[in-house]
Amino acid sequence: MSLPMPAIVRRLNRRVRVPIETAQLLWTTGALADPLGLAKQWVHRRLIKRVHRSLFDFRYATALLLAQRVGLLACLDEGPKSFAHAASCLDAQPRGIEALMRVLESQGMIEQQDGGYALSKAGRLLLSADSPHGITNMLELMSAQAESFGEIVTGMRSGATPAALDIFDEGGSYQAFLDAVNAYLLLATRDLLSRVALGPINDLIVGSMGVSFSAVVLDRFPQARVSYGCLDHLVAEIPRLRQQYGVPPDRVAGMHCHGGDPSEDRWGDEAFDMVMLTKKMILAPEQRMGEKFATKAFEVLRSGGVCIFWECLHTHGRPTPLPRAMEAVLDLGASPAGMVNTEQSFSELLGRIGYSDVQVVPCLGGTTTFVVARKP
Repeated sequence: MSLPMPAIVRRLNRRVRVPIETAQLLWTTGALADPLGLAKQWVHRRLIKRVHRSLFDFRYATALLLAQRVGLLACLDEGPKSFAHAASCLDAQPRGIEALMRVLESQGMIEQQDGGYALSKAGRLLLSADSPHGITNMLELMSAQAESFGEIVTGMRSGATPAALDIFDEGGSYQAFLDAVNAYLLLATRDLLSRVALGPINDLIVGSMGVSFSAVVLDRFPQARVSYGCLDHLVAEIPRLRQQYGVPPDRVAGMHCHGGDPSEDRWGDEAFDMVMLTKKMILAPEQRMGEKFATKAFEVLRSGGVCIFWECLHTHGRPTPLPRAMEAVLDLGASPAGMVNTEQSFSELLGRIGYSDVQVVPCLGGTTTFVVARKP
């Protein structure tokens, strides 16, 4: 008895099978009836494939965001749960929890264990709150941005920052920002310091988002001491972050609460070999707050000192590399009307302030950028 055509095709070598299945799909969907449209899609096939893949990945990420926000990941990290047991623990609708758990199983994040479901080995690596390689901090930040989508759209018209994403708002998701940014900058700083030459660093100052940065620098320069300065509610989080990243008390010169306007705040002793500023250029653009921070940093640096800016910089006269541009999407949430800087415009701004030897340093495979600028 002869095999049906689909069964025959499935038994073929992949190099032969895939073109046949593609042709069959084009035929059954009627795409071959529109050869001109098919030709247009073929010309742009790589971009079209990326867009379609991104829509798939959006749904993939949404499942993880929902699981994090509803508490399902922490629930399943405790041990195996049935659909009903998990729903009961979370005080959630059983059918919704079952649907989400089946999706997570398809993703490989959970698996059947002892008659229920629990995080898989890969799931524990990525999604357990205690894992050193976990991404739950980033999931919290992305969840806050997803919840604020409508406010971001409104903010792009009005200039207002969504309340949940406003770092100045004590009722916002600032803890998610701090945890996600510090975890990210731990890796990015290690990469940065392997790419730039720094002179002796004895005193540095960073904000609450730079605690992990300071830990890496202190490890590199055993004689250095760090000062921390930030808004009141963010300074309150610094001791926890210092403990998390292993910054010993005797390496801390001081912690200072600031009002948020660098032209009015005093930064400790105001004499440093290094200043680190994170995403200041997108803050309060109508007040040119980023420029004020860059100017204040220049004033408190000793001669020969270095300021390191963590900013998303676009390229001039050509498309920004896509991995770098994706960081700008996150910046839009924090400041829908924030300043847009190119490598050229930012270098010129720093030059006008007085900085010299300005270097743009892409890190982590080009997904983020630092700017290293020195005071003559």
